[in-house]
Amino acid sequence: MPIVPLPQLLSDAKAGRYAVGYFESWDLYSLEATIAAAEAERSPVIIGIGGLSTNHQWLRTHGVAIYGRVCEALAARTSVPASILFNEADSFEEAVGALGSGYNSVMMHTQGWDWDRLVGDTSALVLASHAVGVAVEGEVGALSEMSVDGSIDTSIGAMTEVDQAVRFVGATGVDALAVAVGNVHFVTSDYVPKIDVNRIRDIDAAVDVPLVLHGGSGTPADQMRAAVEAGITKVNVGTKLKHVFRSALDPAPDSQNDPNLLIGSREDRDVNIVAGRALTDEIRRLMQVFGSSGAVR
Repeated sequence: MPIVPLPQLLSDAKAGRYAVGYFESWDLYSLEATIAAAEAERSPVIIGIGGLSTNHQWLRTHGVAIYGRVCEALAARTSVPASILFNEADSFEEAVGALGSGYNSVMMHTQGWDWDRLVGDTSALVLASHAVGVAVEGEVGALSEMSVDGSIDTSIGAMTEVDQAVRFVGATGVDALAVAVGNVHFVTSDYVPKIDVNRIRDIDAAVDVPLVLHGGSGTPADQMRAAVEAGITKVNVGTKLKHVFRSALDPAPDSQNDPNLLIGSREDRDVNIVAGRALTDEIRRLMQVFGSSGAVR
């Protein structure tokens, strides 16, 4: 199936009252597991790689380009609509480096930027990206983050204001807007964030672009469904997927097992295949929560 522009994918989600998941991958196994889930659930999907937890030197020298082409090749073979995102680049320069490498959408991680840089660099990215048919997701506001010790750093969080969202979308021309509405990055514990559903409704009524919820790893199913009902059309999940994959890996293969079969063989005993199945199951569950399962007829 042809790769679908992100705005079309999200417009269809809006009309169908569901959200499309962006399930962040980090290797070929995780990418294939994501596609397997989408095909099993008959769900549209967004695939790609993220810069927030990836070595930026590797990304800039060759990682972005290589991974984009792999995503492009696999997405073109799927039987469901798919878009490809380079998520949370650390700068305009890194985001622009993804153009022409297979991605049809890009996004910068702009939390902590002052308003002039935020608007200026996002506008420049929109101009460069739209010239080659690539969509841009922007963000206003800032998410709190969970540290490795389980504590929540709220000092960096800032909820998205309605008037701020309106000004940003009008000034930049972004194709989608990520909002901070109580969602939290990097949640791996039983901590439960509190999503401000009314704020989502207010922002959705004020802007004419699809809304995105980052921090999907820690948002419980009931709040996720309420967020989608209020106007969210795209949900990002990353940390939870890595946790599921790591937990499913064989932690201590015994000495009688051939490492050539256990790692990279693509046989049933390959630990990455085993973990990939667990990942597929989790992504299928999330697609059901988002309401996108069965959206592809």
